[in-house]
Amino acid sequence: MRGEADIILVSAPGERSVLTVDPKRAQEEALAICGDKIAAVGATSKVMELKGPRTQVIELGGRTAMPGFIDAHVHFLLYGVNHLGINLKAPNVKSISDIKRLVKERAAALGSGKWVKGWGYNHTELAEGRHPTRFDLDEVSPDNPVILTRTCGHIAVANGKALELAGIDDSVVDPPGGRFGRSGARLDGVLYEAAQDRVLKAGAYTLEEYAEGLKVADRDFLEWGITSVHDEGLAGPLGMRALVEGARSGALHVRVYASVGRFIGDTSGDHYLETGLVTGFGDDRLRIGSYKIMVDGSSSGPTSATREPYASDPEDFGILYYSQNELDALVVKAHSKGFQVTAHCIGDRAIEMMLNSFAKALGTPPKLDCRHRIEHCAICPPDLVSRVKDLGVIPVAQPIFFYEFGGGYISNYGRERVGYMFPMKSFIERGIPVAMSSDSPVTTFNPFMNIYEAATRKTKDGQVCGESERVNVMEALCAYTVGGAHAAFEEQKKGSLEAGKVADVIVLSGDIVRMPIEEVKDMMVDLTISGGEIVYAKV
Repeated sequence: MRGEADIILVSAPGERSVLTVDPKRAQEEALAICGDKIAAVGATSKVMELKGPRTQVIELGGRTAMPGFIDAHVHFLLYGVNHLGINLKAPNVKSISDIKRLVKERAAALGSGKWVKGWGYNHTELAEGRHPTRFDLDEVSPDNPVILTRTCGHIAVANGKALELAGIDDSVVDPPGGRFGRSGARLDGVLYEAAQDRVLKAGAYTLEEYAEGLKVADRDFLEWGITSVHDEGLAGPLGMRALVEGARSGALHVRVYASVGRFIGDTSGDHYLETGLVTGFGDDRLRIGSYKIMVDGSSSGPTSATREPYASDPEDFGILYYSQNELDALVVKAHSKGFQVTAHCIGDRAIEMMLNSFAKALGTPPKLDCRHRIEHCAICPPDLVSRVKDLGVIPVAQPIFFYEFGGGYISNYGRERVGYMFPMKSFIERGIPVAMSSDSPVTTFNPFMNIYEAATRKTKDGQVCGESERVNVMEALCAYTVGGAHAAFEEQKKGSLEAGKVADVIVLSGDIVRMPIEEVKDMMVDLTISGGEIVYAKV
């Protein structure tokens, strides 16, 4: 690529501050951008040959330039629309009394009949040590429907008005893959897994709300250097429309690889299998991603499906959405239609079932570069790691979970199983192309905190969740860049700083490779470039 550069990033003399994440080049002195592509990477003297009178030269001065982060599993739209509701992760939310106060205030502000929504409570950290119930919520909001979603997204609580609008009463039968909480003969409003579906549909977001949420998500993710996401939220037709309109209008700067399929109890995504649309359809701003299936519950609920019972409850093996035969049929159908197939699998029983289904699907046409995935792939002992390798499956991991939820993991699963949760080191040592992600808004999307957790596996109270599965910073960075690109068939376009690839480049506040690990979690982004355009600059 020749011609005058629009932007040149240059290291301080004697430094190599351009972290290419390209094993052939490692770190270089300078980088040039022409239009929306990287024009050159290499020695300062050579790159500066592209400098012209209009070129913006940015001196790194000890800071690090690197590829934009690719968050390979995030609920991008959901993160945005959640910010339109009550933030139940806020530091001032410490009890059910706090939740009731916030719900009452929001109901009064909205007016009678309007939906009150909130996200992010963790019942294990509330003073009462339990979920709020419909009875709690009815006290402060009898006339407004209310739905509050737990931090994991797999459990919610609805008040009486919300249950009424969803057509749910005390006689309701538990759906496949879900359960209604009860207090004696009455529903208590707690909705586990697929039991959420009818209430979520009754209180569905509008196109306008999705559009507003998209603006919030786009802004916030760019501020943290995340230039690409794999949106695993399965927002449905309106959410997809908001993404399409955002991409067309230029409002969407983050590149989105959007999964379709089945989410919680919703099967509406199945229609994509009959449209002729397949994984990869779209452009560099928005593409159709994998066909996604929910197989089990959450890690922190806990509702994940395990081989052995929970350490905290010898009668509990978690929740499965499908039988093996049902799962086989779904996977084979999506595979045969040409989709990359992925599944939410937390527990080892769920992972094993999905691997069984992949094995069956891979024996049927088309036998191509499928790159089927498992989202989370959390409780993954050595025998399942071997099967992941043998089947060519891509695990998408979230070590960030250890910080917020690790203490609960130790209590619910025991230290042995926690030792091989999100086994990043084992994946990397076996040559498995793992991708890193946050699963935000389940927890923070801060990539530096995620890298820190991959390297330390520390809970917030300092416990270590499997020291042998720690990775170094470079291994984590590779999983957060080239790993994410590979998981979306885009490694030839992005994920590393190479001439000809899209100019998605970020500038960090320091030298992330050489700083002490305890400082990594405090790293910041000074500059974000998406497609050659500066879309965020720290003031």
